[in-house]
Amino acid sequence: MPLKKIEQSVHKEYHRWVLENMSEIFAKVNPNERHFPNFPVQKTHYFSTEFQGHAVDWYVTLNFCNDQLQGGFLINFDVVEGFKPKNHVTCNFYLVDAAKNKFFLGRKNRKFYDYPKFYYPRVHSSCVSGSPNTIDKLLPNDTMTLYIELITYLDGDPIFPDEEMTGYYHPDPSLSDDFSELYKVQDDRDVMIYVQGVAFPVHKRVLRARCPKLYEMVDYHQQISDGNDNKVALTGIEPEIFKRVLEFMYTRNVEDLDDHAVGLLEAASKCELTRLKNLCEQSLISYYYTDENAAEIKSLAAKCGARLLLEKADFSEEEHADEEEDLECYSENGTPEEYSSSD
Repeated sequence: MPLKKIEQSVHKEYHRWVLENMSEIFAKVNPNERHFPNFPVQKTHYFSTEFQGHAVDWYVTLNFCNDQLQGGFLINFDVVEGFKPKNHVTCNFYLVDAAKNKFFLGRKNRKFYDYPKFYYPRVHSSCVSGSPNTIDKLLPNDTMTLYIELITYLDGDPIFPDEEMTGYYHPDPSLSDDFSELYKVQDDRDVMIYVQGVAFPVHKRVLRARCPKLYEMVDYHQQISDGNDNKVALTGIEPEIFKRVLEFMYTRNVEDLDDHAVGLLEAASKCELTRLKNLCEQSLISYYYTDENAAEIKSLAAKCGARLLLEKADFSEEEHADEEEDLECYSENGTPEEYSSSD
């Protein structure tokens, strides 16, 4: 039975925060302190939203600290004035690189309840690190761009995606080339990949840069045919899914990834596309993971070697085991009435 995506009524808004002179910011951080308690360098961005006639002011603060190669920052997000919003929200943070690619940094769920059930967001850490070449791509012209996605839930009791950070940004060597414009070009594609009888023309140099696994298959066929065979048949993938795999290879993005996360995860595993695989795992955790389909998702994760999904499944099983243990202790020691009367 196909996994069903969790559908919720939401309203989305987007904001950009551009920070210049990043080298000066990191230069002010004490290199001897991995996590300086007072954070000598802070930058705060304010933005406002208006939804259903209700205005809310928000802030995002970056607390810069020393971490690994170049430096890192802690992200904090909240409302400017407490108790003002009426809806629960999720705020997703992305880093935008020189090629306009967005890389997920993490998210913060903000649940609003009547006092005293009031939860402040925890602070998560992120890091911009890597070689000078990577830094040039992440911080073009010494500038960092954060892309902020604010999701307002219309449902009174929404299902929140996991709050998680990807940790350190791991540079992708294939980012050295930008093929997004080449994606629109059809006439000079020199390789043909057949998926269930459907032909997909591809540029061989794109395969070489983005998908070494497929490139090796094509190169092998050309070698044994003295360069005459530029056609390869690929099994175990649906044509509609492979079309999106190609979209990812050329553009580093899939517009409707969340709607095809299962098939794309299997294809990413088969083609050894690590970044696409991680994106699919994040999507499945955020939009598909429920108690009802936890076993099926764990089986899928094991099949695809999806580490993030397996960790999520194991953590959920531990949580349920703890809950059952608490319930057993509760039932052995008394009823709810007995607890309330003894307080």
